[in-house]
Formats: sequence, structure tokens, C-alpha cells
Amino acid sequence: MQNINVAQLQKALLHVCDKIIDAEPMLTELDTIIGDGDHGFGMRIGFSAMKKELSKCDYMQEKRIPYDLFKDAGMALIRVMGGTSGVIFGTLFIGGLPALEKKEVLSLSDLAEYFAISTSKIQQRGKVERGDKTMYDALIEACESLKNSSQEGKTIEDAFMEAQLAAKEGVEKSKNMISRKGRSKNFRDKTYGHADSGAVSTSLIFEALSEAFSSES
Repeated sequence: MQNINVAQLQKALLHVCDKIIDAEPMLTELDTIIGDGDHGFGMRIGFSAMKKELSKCDYMQEKRIPYDLFKDAGMALIRVMGGTSGVIFGTLFIGGLPALEKKEVLSLSDLAEYFAISTSKIQQRGKVERGDKTMYDALIEACESLKNSSQEGKTIEDAFMEAQLAAKEGVEKSKNMISRKGRSKNFRDKTYGHADSGAVSTSLIFEALSEAFSSES
């Protein structure tokens, strides 16, 4: 698959919502170990709102474009989740919108640029770097994988298969880090050996996108 339309993207994002909602118990358990235990709940609330928002219309039938879809997704998260998580995960969907303006279908290059811009804005807003043990550790791995796949001319489904594996590698790397950002930084050495819950959530998002795009091929 070389290009993807808004109907396919709408289906993919709804699958993302379902995967995050279903993962609430696992995310809560992770966050209970090295956080305040509310990450799973917050993600379920946010992505439930996102699912409701994206289910309101048929984007293809109403002649809306991917820009509209991703904007609606991100704004739903920011509006409902609140706090740092709402801003960060909302930015994942709205940060890269400049790459999507006026485009009715997206190529892998478009998607790679979209996530690259979003990743950069998350880094700026969260003031995070690789190794801080945050969602960024999974996101930057996925983002760089997409960029490499785009340069190599891979299909969208193959690129996202590799991106979700890269995100999972970021999760594994986070286990060997000590938290330096967010509420979990208060646990310091106790965070070593455990995956960051935000990184896990990020890997689940890319896993869901990979599954959805593969089913379209």
C-alpha cells in the first residue's frame, strides 16, 4: 500500500482507541508500580472520548480529509484528559498537522513527516530527551524507523510493522532507565527494571496502526 485515504485512517484510529481502552488494566498495573496508578484510567477516558468523536461521522462521505481526522482525535484527548498526559498525547495527533494540510490521501512520506513533527513538538513541550524514561523513548524509535522506511521506499504496512517493533524496543530500553521526568521521577531507583507506562501506551498506538494498515493491504 503506497497511499492511504481518510476512511482507512478513520478505521485505524478507531482500532487504536479500542486497543488503548482494552489495555487499561495493564497500564494501571504498570503505573501503580512506579507512578500514582492513574495512567490507565486517564488513557481509557481520553481514548473513549476520541472514539466517540471519530464515530460521529463518515469522514470520507462528508468529504473531510486526514487533517480533520487527526485534529479531531488530538483535540478530543486534550479536552477530556487534561493535565500533562492530555497535552502530550494530544500533541501526538495534532502536532504534525502542518504536514497534512489540503492532502486527501497520505503517502508514507507524509506520515513519516507528520510523526516527525509531532515527536519534535512533544520533545519541546515535555522538555524530554532519550533516556528520561518517558513515552518519548518509544516514540522517537518509531519515528526514526518511519523516516528510514520512507527513505527506503517501503510500503505503509511494512513501515508501520517495523515502527511498532521499534517502539517496543524503546519500551524494553526504558526498563533499564531511571525516571527523570514526571511523577515517576519521585521513585528514582525504584523505577529501574520496569517499563514506563507512557512508553507502553505509545507502543500500543503504533501496534494498533500496524494491525489496521496490514488488514487493508
